[in-house]
Amino acid sequence: MNFVHRDWKNFCLNTLSNFNCIRIDEIPKQLPNEPWVAIKHDVETNVKKAFEIAQIESACNIRATYFVQSYLLEDNYELLSKVAELGHEVSYHYDVLDANKGNMPRAIAEFTDTVARFESLGFTINSVCPHGNPLIIRDGWSSNKDFFRNSEVVGLFPNIFDMVVQSRDVIKSKFLYISDAGYSWKVIGNIDSNDISNAGDIEITTYRDFVTMLESCNKVIVSSHPHRWCKNNASAALQLSKFKLVRFLAKNLAKNSLLKKFMSKFYFLAKKI
Repeated sequence: MNFVHRDWKNFCLNTLSNFNCIRIDEIPKQLPNEPWVAIKHDVETNVKKAFEIAQIESACNIRATYFVQSYLLEDNYELLSKVAELGHEVSYHYDVLDANKGNMPRAIAEFTDTVARFESLGFTINSVCPHGNPLIIRDGWSSNKDFFRNSEVVGLFPNIFDMVVQSRDVIKSKFLYISDAGYSWKVIGNIDSNDISNAGDIEITTYRDFVTMLESCNKVIVSSHPHRWCKNNASAALQLSKFKLVRFLAKNLAKNSLLKKFMSKFYFLAKKI
């Protein structure tokens, strides 16, 4: 499946229409034997593109979840409100541990403040998703996933479902997590702990394989980055080429320890691609 609006619309109409599609905040409410596919999007830049995907899904009677980075919240309030009005969940895509260099008290304070900001604008936070930040150098914490691994955090936010860290405990049965991480579709083998041990991923190379994966399990989460989706093939090809070039440069520059340390200070720029 290419990153073109037409392909996502066809996917929604011809494939997802055969499944019970739910939002992430609805996962904890599902009966144990209830089959479902949950669609979620990580909104890290360009809320306008997220709204375009939200419109496509709404036209296909699909409700999804849009996890939004906090820096996008106020400036894009009107667009995000329109996403919510279409029936989608608008929630928090957090990176508080990385932003606070692993300092848990400061991370808790930022998370608390940001949840309050979302809710003051009318977006109830029932589920959240951690951001990955692939370029950052960490010392003392594994990733943002350590936030909801912390018992104090879980106690402070008992009504918030971290759909990555807590997925196994909440779903309580086999499920698949299909993501466009790295600009290619794959089944992520262990979403709750792949920051510690990254193994078991399965590449999805054809649309038929994608559908087969959906049909192979009665509980599936599909994750996408809406800023990667374009209106036509030419724009999609240009954007993919830009991504590959930046990734190639980053990987090679990171071989130099000084340059890697420098790039780590600007880790937040990676979300733009």
